Amino acid sequence: MMSLKPRNVDFDETWAKLKETVAGVVSLKSVERSVWNSRFSDVYALCVAHPEPLADKLYDETRTFLEEHVSGLLERVRGEAALESTDFRDGLLARYVTAWTEYSQGVAYLNSLYSYLNLQHVKRQKVSDAEIIYGSAATVSCTEHDSRQLEVGELGLVIWETVLLRSLGTALTSRVVAALGAARESNPEWRDVQTLREAILSTVHVQSFRVRAPLALYHRLVLEPFLSAAAAHHTTLAASLLQQADVSHYMQRVLDGLEREVSLATKYLHSGSVEAVRCCYERAYVAAHLPALHAEVERLMREACEDDPRADQRREDLRRLYTLLKPLGAAALRPLVDAAHAQAARHGTQLLAADRPHDEAHTHFVNAMLSLHGKYTKLFTDVFGGAQAFIGALDKACSAVVNARSPGESAAKAPELLAKYCDALLRRRGADADADEKLTAAIVVFKYVDDKDVFQKHYARALARRLIHQLSASMEQEEAMINRLKAACGYEFTNKLHRMFTDVAVSSDLNAKFQQHLRDSGLATHTGFFIQVLQAGAWPLGGAMAPLAPPAQLERPARLFEAFYRSSFSGRRLAWLHHLCTGELRTRYTQRVYHISATTPQCALLLMFETADRVLVREAKDALQLDGDNWTRHARPVVEMGLLTTDDVDGARDDAELLLNLGFSCKRTRLRLTCAASVGSQGTPSTTSTTSSEATHCDDDRKMYLQAALVRIMKQRKVLRHTELIQEVVSQARGSFAPSVAMIKKCIEALIDKQYLERAPGTLDTYSYLA
Repeated sequence: MMSLKPRNVDFDETWAKLKETVAGVVSLKSVERSVWNSRFSDVYALCVAHPEPLADKLYDETRTFLEEHVSGLLERVRGEAALESTDFRDGLLARYVTAWTEYSQGVAYLNSLYSYLNLQHVKRQKVSDAEIIYGSAATVSCTEHDSRQLEVGELGLVIWETVLLRSLGTALTSRVVAALGAARESNPEWRDVQTLREAILSTVHVQSFRVRAPLALYHRLVLEPFLSAAAAHHTTLAASLLQQADVSHYMQRVLDGLEREVSLATKYLHSGSVEAVRCCYERAYVAAHLPALHAEVERLMREACEDDPRADQRREDLRRLYTLLKPLGAAALRPLVDAAHAQAARHGTQLLAADRPHDEAHTHFVNAMLSLHGKYTKLFTDVFGGAQAFIGALDKACSAVVNARSPGESAAKAPELLAKYCDALLRRRGADADADEKLTAAIVVFKYVDDKDVFQKHYARALARRLIHQLSASMEQEEAMINRLKAACGYEFTNKLHRMFTDVAVSSDLNAKFQQHLRDSGLATHTGFFIQVLQAGAWPLGGAMAPLAPPAQLERPARLFEAFYRSSFSGRRLAWLHHLCTGELRTRYTQRVYHISATTPQCALLLMFETADRVLVREAKDALQLDGDNWTRHARPVVEMGLLTTDDVDGARDDAELLLNLGFSCKRTRLRLTCAASVGSQGTPSTTSTTSSEATHCDDDRKMYLQAALVRIMKQRKVLRHTELIQEVVSQARGSFAPSVAMIKKCIEALIDKQYLERAPGTLDTYSYLA
């Protein structure tokens, strides 16, 4: 039985027996359990020997033995091989792997045999990992593997490195590099693969216990020489391949070679070396030949977008090119991204320039942009995996196309065309089974519009017409569209649109209450009478029309409603907008009953023929309080429809008359009279002045918006530099329009004049807020 009590030990006698067992262990010879247990006891006895422990002497003798043992293995591995040779089939690698397998396992067993020495003796002297990494006053001068600081297993690996690898390192390196080169060209048998892999990974295992740079030996003996040889090989082969094949075949061959190279690294090298091998390959085959690859980018992009049988092949080429350029970073991808942007912008311009009917310009515009966006989104997703750089390039191209201005135009047509497109879908007569999908798709185009405030004005004006004249196909669609706009631009953008909807709902309730009031009061209007009360600040109603005398049949209902409204709401003032009113009349003098929808002046004109068949034009003008262009705009559609006849609708003669056409006949029973457009001095519709006034009004609104944004920012920041202030204002205004720097500067000057801001004393580019 083993005694744990320290005792006197004869070192030479004990070491002689222990040395014999150690020799058997490191040579992987059979050792009986009883002998193993006895030698384990001997190690313990030497470590706790009395009067002085012999652990240091045991450690030194073991190191000497291992050095001699490894020297013997060195001679066995070297054999008759010429060290300067690069022939990896001369047996040196096989002998090395055999010796390493035997020795590494033997040293591991030996480490177990010396476990007490490792735990109690070496552990007390060993520098901790933290001290190795961060250093300390006591260990800063110590080397990582100072004497007696390594466990016996670690000591054995260090001896293998210093004795065997120092002598055979160069020879092993040359053969490993040659073997890897051969493996790149062919597929060795399993045994050769295993031998090569074991030889390479042995350089990893030798230093696996190190805290600092555990792969330093592997890098020095294997990875760095291999990468150097591989770079030379790849450079030569890439130049030759590029001369022999076109870019398409070159990229295909390069990708196939990259796959083989990565497979080679995965099979033979340490897992952390795969990325280095990949980079080495890409530098030689891709980075070194970027000009040649970039030269083909524009052609490949153009042909990939054409409706041509070669398009699929070109898309595959672009996919390969993107795969090759992506690892090199944004700079290498920039020509490809620029080509994608240029191609999308060029194609978009061509689509918008295509011939189309003038009255379908809005539909053509939106459909063209959706076609462009859908095609290139699909292309970039399929070819480039939806990479953000290419989606961003598509966004910039679509924005450039949408906001492009025709020669001679001061603003882009996109906001007006898009609003007209939405209006056509939301009108009852344009009701479409796919209207919801088309309106959702229209938001895609809307997001690219810079002048969103201009779109908002056009859309609000069209929405007002639909709500006032009840032309909407569905109120649910109207509300859904406003919610889509709110999701894109925020609540402030759609605030007035929501208030318009609220007014319509409130007006419906108000009419119901008015009718109940009439019934309760025993009053009757004898006419269908529906009122819409609209908030002046929410509806784009424009200025009031010229004075108009409404029909006598409507005067009494109007007075009753005014009295009811004043009694219900105090402090509110009603202003009648007759130019927005419509009425419906029924004919009783014709063989068929016709329902006529007309404006208020037209209704008043027709009602004058309730008691007469003819009326002087001059009397009609005076009765309706219409003259000049206003009279012509309302009277001409009635005459052109055939309800009235005259030889002088303008009333140039004093005796000109309007006659009721008693023989009127029409295939349709529902007739709609419109108001003719106002004409200018040249006899053409006067839209130039309207457009100019709208542009001026839009600029005024933008200036007020920017001034409000400037005040908000400065109120919060108090003091701000000019450049930072400009950036913040642009950021806040981006959701509505793209302000120019010149306009922002004018707004700043205006606020300085109004004493909201001042220039900070002693500086020219800093502003202060005046509370």
